[in-house]
Amino acid sequence: MKLHQSLKSKVCIVILALACSVAQAQTAVETSELVEVQHYQDNLAPYKERREDHGIYVGLDYEGLDLKNYISTLDGKSYGELFGTSPIPLVHLSVDYKYNFVLGSLSLGVDLGKGTLSDNRSGSDRTLGVTKYGVGVKYTADMILDEPYLAPYVGIVVWQMSLDEKSPTNSFSATTQMGFNYTLGVLLQLDWIDYETAKNTTFNWGLENTFIDIYATQYAKTSAVDDPNTETDLLYGVGLRLEF
Repeated sequence: MKLHQSLKSKVCIVILALACSVAQAQTAVETSELVEVQHYQDNLAPYKERREDHGIYVGLDYEGLDLKNYISTLDGKSYGELFGTSPIPLVHLSVDYKYNFVLGSLSLGVDLGKGTLSDNRSGSDRTLGVTKYGVGVKYTADMILDEPYLAPYVGIVVWQMSLDEKSPTNSFSATTQMGFNYTLGVLLQLDWIDYETAKNTTFNWGLENTFIDIYATQYAKTSAVDDPNTETDLLYGVGLRLEF
């Protein structure tokens, strides 16, 4: 009788042990399904390998805006009579969302520019101020090399301009309808100048590239016939562009 009870006890112990083993195995499987694997960017890898699908451009540029066809509303004088060949020093800030793909990148962003020119060659002090704000799209061929030492691009910006002209006795201001300017340029990477610092900024701040931006652009007339004439010859600009 005692032997039978001992056998029953041993069977119960074995069954309990098997149940615990199955429960532990099931818990391990469930736990393994919840494991999250994160892949961190290799900051030492070439740009072509380390870059992700999305990024941001931040740019600060200067261009000489020569509105040679502008006619003053105040007295009918031409741009040349008022300012000669001096361009309006237009400084503009741009911020772009950037999508990277196998053939390069596409970026879409906003642009804000401002500049003022003063002269007294017409016999009285004359000031012309320009504020430009718009939306632009660019294609950049930044996948030609492992590092984008040289990355050509093409872009177009659709904008409106606010023009503010002042003389000692009068003033005029207006906002144009939509116009556009197209741009051809090249980005020159600066990271190779101080490679170690560039890698540290990538690791600490997410700064992927620092570029000198050199470009040529041309402005067209706006869509309204009574707007000031914003058409220009080919203009040149230079700036700094950061990629994050």
